[in-house]
Amino acid sequence: MNALLALIFFSVLGLSANWILKGITGHGQVQVVPDLTGLSFEEAQERISNSGLVVEVLDSTVYFAKMDPGTVVDQYPMPGATAKAGRIIELTINRRRPGRVALPMLVERTLQRAELDLTSRGLRVGRITYVPDLAEGLVLSVSAGGVTLAEGSQVRKGTAVDLVVGKRSGPPTHAVPNLLGMRFGEAKAILQLSGLRIEWVEGDTSNAALVVHLQLPEDSQGSFVTHKNGIVRVWIGEEHLLQANDEQ
Repeated sequence: MNALLALIFFSVLGLSANWILKGITGHGQVQVVPDLTGLSFEEAQERISNSGLVVEVLDSTVYFAKMDPGTVVDQYPMPGATAKAGRIIELTINRRRPGRVALPMLVERTLQRAELDLTSRGLRVGRITYVPDLAEGLVLSVSAGGVTLAEGSQVRKGTAVDLVVGKRSGPPTHAVPNLLGMRFGEAKAILQLSGLRIEWVEGDTSNAALVVHLQLPEDSQGSFVTHKNGIVRVWIGEEHLLQANDEQ
């Protein structure tokens, strides 16, 4: 009889302790996780304030242009899942401004490849301008907002990048003069008189001691190889570079 009373006593004591523990820790209180996407962090906190759940920022480095800045774009556990009181809901927050990415190499790439490289980095293809050039279908220059960009330039995601692309138009009408050994200013003036344009690729154009040591297209020796406003690219360097190219 005493053993039976002791068993009942300890059973009641255990159940009471379990109830007390549940009351303190919230164990056993199961909540359905609400959908917090599209809410700000503060709104998400308010939404779950009476549920016993807790929200915490897991990541805030992502950016989605189609969602408002500072809002929840993803969460874990997912909406509709069940969780006990005190469970942390991890939130991914859309950053306030898009991050920057390095501009890939686009010049002398095909237009199709340039478009692919831009979109893969979260950039947009802006205005495409075609100019007469022997480099049919190749990107000749890159800009954004009127500012010329080079490979590696830091550009915010979502930026529209404008491209100038070469395009042949009918039979060639202009010859390319020999610019080797000329200073940049002289080469530019010669091309303007020839109805062509110059594009600097490399070298210090302000240093009068440096000259054109490489050009593309090369001197066509009077033969028509390009069109009006065609682009001639030049590399500026020291005289010995020109001599080295001649030897090759």
